[in-house]
Amino acid sequence: MKANTVNRKGVFSKSARVHSNDPQHLKTRITISCTVKQYISVLPGEMIKLQGFEGDKIKKKVTIASPEGHPFEITDISSNIGDKIHYKLKKRGKEYTIEVKNRSTKEDMFRGNIIVKTNSEKNPHVVLPVRGELKGKVAISSKILSFGTIDTTRDGFDTVSLRKTLVLRDVQGNDLVIKKIKTTSDWIVTETKKRGARQYTIVITLDKDRLPKGQFNEKIEIRTNYKGKPLVVDVQGEVI
Repeated sequence: MKANTVNRKGVFSKSARVHSNDPQHLKTRITISCTVKQYISVLPGEMIKLQGFEGDKIKKKVTIASPEGHPFEITDISSNIGDKIHYKLKKRGKEYTIEVKNRSTKEDMFRGNIIVKTNSEKNPHVVLPVRGELKGKVAISSKILSFGTIDTTRDGFDTVSLRKTLVLRDVQGNDLVIKKIKTTSDWIVTETKKRGARQYTIVITLDKDRLPKGQFNEKIEIRTNYKGKPLVVDVQGEVI
């Protein structure tokens, strides 16, 4: 029996069941156990997570070393998301540290790798996955409002179909204030209602008498007490 130790570390075991014609031991399980030691280790771990909210400057650091004292040198470091992160390599004695920061503080989500090349024959390269997520400080229930096909001349047409509701919520637990709401067409009417300190509902109504014929793709811009770009909601549909 063989055990593959590639990409493994720490205590590792593998077992197999043996069937024989021995009447006393028709089935026997054998197990091998071992401790897999790394030529090169990454602490606190290979995965680097840059998580926070827009506006945050996040910094993470990993240490690369040889637990068994095997000599090695880092010969190169690169990344396929260099437009998203800053990374800096420093050597301290027999150890290396890599400091990683997010470039932009805007709402974003990204993933990629930092590739570390070494002169170690056993570990010629180390891959550090990077996962980044900067959430918006204000959560909105939907960024697209689709009204579908609207036929105001139909018998029994219900104007309730021209009304939709959005919910805005501060995800950090701070007070939320809507400063201004702007629409690209005057037949989009908005009404705000505050629900406690952290939440608003916005009722969006299309003015039946001023709706233009044909397809429409309008926008609603919502500015809050947070600086930066406004929240933008697309309003879509078709009047026949």
